[in-house]
Amino acid sequence: MNPSELFERWAPSDGAWSDWAKPVLFASGVADDAAKAAWLEARQRAHGRFTPPRPGDTALILDLPGADSLAIALECAAAGFRPVPLYNSTMGPNPVVPNEPIRAGLELGVDELANARLHSDAAPAFLLDARRIKGDPQPKSFDNHWVVFPQDFPSAAVLGSRGIRRVVLVQDGATQPQNDLAHVLVRWQRAGIGIAAIDLASSSHEPVDVQVATPELAYVLFQRVLRLLGLRRNSAGGFGAEVPEAATHGSGFA
Repeated sequence: MNPSELFERWAPSDGAWSDWAKPVLFASGVADDAAKAAWLEARQRAHGRFTPPRPGDTALILDLPGADSLAIALECAAAGFRPVPLYNSTMGPNPVVPNEPIRAGLELGVDELANARLHSDAAPAFLLDARRIKGDPQPKSFDNHWVVFPQDFPSAAVLGSRGIRRVVLVQDGATQPQNDLAHVLVRWQRAGIGIAAIDLASSSHEPVDVQVATPELAYVLFQRVLRLLGLRRNSAGGFGAEVPEAATHGSGFA
């Protein structure tokens, strides 16, 4: 299956949420055996770890580390949620964010997705990698950090027009969203979309209503400038490029 065909399986042309799926990782090449083994481990961890709420008027955001978000998304697909991959960084040598197991899961999980027999308008489960802004890029590493922006998600008006009234954020070790995602959820909450959260590290996996902390305007503008200056865009789309070695300068006269 070539990358275009694989992407079509995850983001069908008649899908209600396919406009927001990111094609970047699909075009990044075929996963190797080590990545496939890591995916199978993630898929095994996901079995029985999370029981999703009923779909209908509820959407999910799975903001979990690495391939865990994709693995749990397939559990959610069996319950009627449409996985929407939002992974927006590429693969490369010595990566800061190892995307290979996610890419393997997109390949190896496609038949399981098909077996869910989802309707074109099934409620969405948006997929993120919680490690997207973590790690310390070093010279000669492949810096594929990435962030999300409000335009990476449907607006509150679009959600409402398609019957979504509540969004449940699923994380591991927190209920408040990461800063980049908070910009999205604050807008939705102000527009009347209910926001709840589930922390998989807690003893209870029941959704808890949350009030998303609103970043101060100065902080928001400062963070956006830092992100745009610090992230490395990839020519194929999304984020990912090699970190150059520090320039060295001689002294004295030629």
